[in-house]
Amino acid sequence: MEEILITEEELEYLTHTPKVAREDTVHYKTKWNYFEEAVKACNGITLDEFSKMWDESIRRLIPT
Repeated sequence: MEEILITEEELEYLTHTPKVAREDTVHYKTKWNYFEEAVKACNGITLDEFSKMWDESIRRLIPT
């Protein structure tokens, strides 16, 4: 059998695991708002904004 070595941090993690593993209840809308703010802070655009820009570009190129 092969010998496996672990660090003290790994031992601590493996021996002190929580009894219950779950996320706090967070509504989807709250997470989405946080994501939107994070994107804006990085001067990025959201998927919705990208979709609108994409649609406008196509409409300019191919008028109906």
